Amino acid sequence: MRKLFLAIRIPNDPITETMVKEIQRNFKFMDARWVEPQYLHMTLKFFGPLNEKRIRKIIELLSIYFKTQEGFEMNICKLAMFGSRGAPKVLWLGIEQEQELKDLAMGIQSELDKLGLYADRQNFVPHISMARVEKTNSNSFFQKQMKKFKEISLSPINVNSIVLLESIISNKGVEYKLVEEFELK
Repeated sequence: MRKLFLAIRIPNDPITETMVKEIQRNFKFMDARWVEPQYLHMTLKFFGPLNEKRIRKIIELLSIYFKTQEGFEMNICKLAMFGSRGAPKVLWLGIEQEQELKDLAMGIQSELDKLGLYADRQNFVPHISMARVEKTNSNSFFQKQMKKFKEISLSPINVNSIVLLESIISNKGVEYKLVEEFELK
């Protein structure tokens, strides 16, 4: 069984890397597990453990579906968090084209329903996870740092493909292996 998910890769270019390092520098006071810049992505659908037969069916179905979908641009626009103000759990980057991404995720889910792979959660929030927060030493300082990144402006990201990735956990941490890349029209 392989743990797979469908995602949009975030380019590991110098501008993105600089922004990631700047955020990490500003939040170094907290205990967190940071996502390496080369692994930044936005998950559209998490599948969990799948056997090879199921994987082939997913690839076959999505290959047809994505040929009908247009490429698009998306913009990173803010730093936000999941959890409460007093106990943040995840730091993440928000996307300006939130509704378009929700529509894309719903379209993908509609296709996957045909295979009996139903939605695992109701509320899809388009985001790029940056860090899993274990503990923050100063809540007021954390909130002050969050305000610094309330608005982020980077070059638009051209999304020309969607990737099916395998999550591999090793003693080095989590790695993502490309299983399939679906080109958009």
